Amino acid sequence: MEKKKVSKKNWIPVASFVGFLFIMTSIVGYYFSNYIIHFRLSENLKIENNSKAFEFLLNPPAAIYRKYYFFDVQNSVEVLNGKKPILIEKGPYTYRVEWHRKIENFLDKDKLNYSQSTKIYFEPSLSKGNQSDVITFLNIPAIGMINKKNMETIAVFLMEHFDTELFIKRTIKELISGYDDPLMELAKKNNGKFSIVKNNGTEWQRYVIDTGFIDPLNIGKVFSWNGLKKLNYWNSEKANQISGTDGTFYPPYLNRSSIIESYSPEMCRSYGLEYLRDNEINGVKTYDFHFPSDLFSASKLEQEGFCDGKCLGNGVLNISNCYGGVSGFISQPHFLNADEKFIQSINGLEPNKEIHDFLIHFEPTTGVPVAGNVRLQINFYLEPNQDIDLLKNIQPVLLPVIWFDEEIKLDLQTTEELSKVAFYVRLVTIIPVSMVSTGILLILVSSFFLLRNSRNQLNNKNAKKKIYLAEEARLFTNEQN
Repeated sequence: MEKKKVSKKNWIPVASFVGFLFIMTSIVGYYFSNYIIHFRLSENLKIENNSKAFEFLLNPPAAIYRKYYFFDVQNSVEVLNGKKPILIEKGPYTYRVEWHRKIENFLDKDKLNYSQSTKIYFEPSLSKGNQSDVITFLNIPAIGMINKKNMETIAVFLMEHFDTELFIKRTIKELISGYDDPLMELAKKNNGKFSIVKNNGTEWQRYVIDTGFIDPLNIGKVFSWNGLKKLNYWNSEKANQISGTDGTFYPPYLNRSSIIESYSPEMCRSYGLEYLRDNEINGVKTYDFHFPSDLFSASKLEQEGFCDGKCLGNGVLNISNCYGGVSGFISQPHFLNADEKFIQSINGLEPNKEIHDFLIHFEPTTGVPVAGNVRLQINFYLEPNQDIDLLKNIQPVLLPVIWFDEEIKLDLQTTEELSKVAFYVRLVTIIPVSMVSTGILLILVSSFFLLRNSRNQLNNKNAKKKIYLAEEARLFTNEQN
């Protein structure tokens, strides 16, 4: 019996010690496991010969499809006479995209030089329409000629000579693959052909990027693009900076307050994505990032030096200087997040955040994009010009001509690998937290029983004291009697 009492008393300090040991072990294990995970990720994220990141750069394990949506002008004659354009969206015309990358050389352990070309292949089964579809489309080479500075007289002569029209009928294939145009031939550009797709199949982009060898947080960061360390399109140093990644790699260890920067040749600038929501894609928990709603706000563009020439309002970016002076503007599809005046000046636009937002789903630990939709719209500004018959009666309008949705999805194998990495990272967090909770619980329970035992001992002493005093009082009373 005596031994049992001793063992009951001894379990309390043992439980407290075990609880303390759980807490210390979990803290040490947490930091050690985190170190191992970060070390392994850093090793895998380095772009070097035969590394996983190297293979990811050369052969992205993803299905890439570009969906083109064309705006078919329904009332071209009326537009020339000052009426509001009526547009019907045609598409998607879906093309499978292949990135072809050639490693030029490693300039250093932390710098890689590569070139890139893109080929597209029509996918009829994923399209709503055929390449033979004919639409009425803006004559972009003519707009380019009209917008050339100090060339209005020549433009008038050439347009009359070639019987140029402001709106032309072309097939989707002609607009994508290219068609013969006399103005392009005269300018000796692109072998006399015009195409809405830039340099399909030819190398036109050269990047020098960070390999992540020194700091994995810098993987994919652009040092230069086509030999340029900074741009010359804009009015400020900040606007002309080439900052962020090449769009293949993104920094690991993302959080909800991260701003993810990339350089976009199509937009002629760097841009930042901000956190939108938590999500789950094919079993992988993601952070979704998208365009800030004020990315193209007029005041912000003006302040940052992007407002060279016409800054028409919120939601549109003037890229004229980047595209040889032609009055081109980039926006989100259907003028999402733009001024209402742009939408009201045209019939046929319905902005919808669900289908028009620029959105990428990132696995936050690795920074790998699990899926995404790069969505942009190309527009041209038309305004009256009394020297050119085609533009005499036209009303000022920012006319959308096309928008595209480049959809990217990682393959199943890579997605499963990301899911495993995310699971191990969560496990490293959950196990120490569970151990700390268990340790605290053991200490609290042992403390409770320790306090209870102490209280019982005190109560027993008080009871004995009361009995002793009562006995003393009884004996004293008996003696008196």
